[in-house]
Amino acid sequence: GAISLLAFQGVFTLIQEHNLTYPFIYEKLYSMFEPEIFHTKFKARLFYLADLFLSSTHLPEALVAAFVKRLARLTLVAPPQDIVICLYFIGNLIIRHPGLKRLICHPHGGQVTRDPFIMDECDPTKSYAIDSSLWEIAALQNHGIPSIATAAKFISNPLPTIEWDLTQVLGVTEDDLFDQAIRKSSKAAFLTIDRPTSMFVPRGDRTQEFWKLF
Repeated sequence: GAISLLAFQGVFTLIQEHNLTYPFIYEKLYSMFEPEIFHTKFKARLFYLADLFLSSTHLPEALVAAFVKRLARLTLVAPPQDIVICLYFIGNLIIRHPGLKRLICHPHGGQVTRDPFIMDECDPTKSYAIDSSLWEIAALQNHGIPSIATAAKFISNPLPTIEWDLTQVLGVTEDDLFDQAIRKSSKAAFLTIDRPTSMFVPRGDRTQEFWKLF
């Protein structure tokens, strides 16, 4: 809940600065990523703390893969503005752990009849996320909101060498996405092909066959 999330900041400080040993810290963090988190005012802080806890490149790939897969699954039920946050976070985790590219394109290929990932597993290392794939993000490439569809295409392109800045999207709202879509669509709308030179209808225009001004 909210109290646990607020306490995580202090726990991280104790671990980082005072070498505190906190058992099952990643299991606790993993359990906080539920659909309800997108509707709380502490959502941005959770992503900020998760980014700090998962910043080390020495974490086991199976552990990080579980967070990647859980975030990918949550994008199917998250609000539009939170989908972009999840996508950027997933991209950053894959950049830190290049071995997780197997979730995008498995080195041995092949097809599976079902997703081996266990969403309800409390232990992230036992969720079989490392054997799964990011089919959820591939599905988002056909999302109705252009900004989300574009963000989801990062798995189809070479990954950048520099991570995405999460602070730029943590404060994005639904209104921001709507305004962005309106600005893009309005630029593509043309009211006339030829630039008008006067306020009168040009001579020979076919509209004169159907309209008479005077």
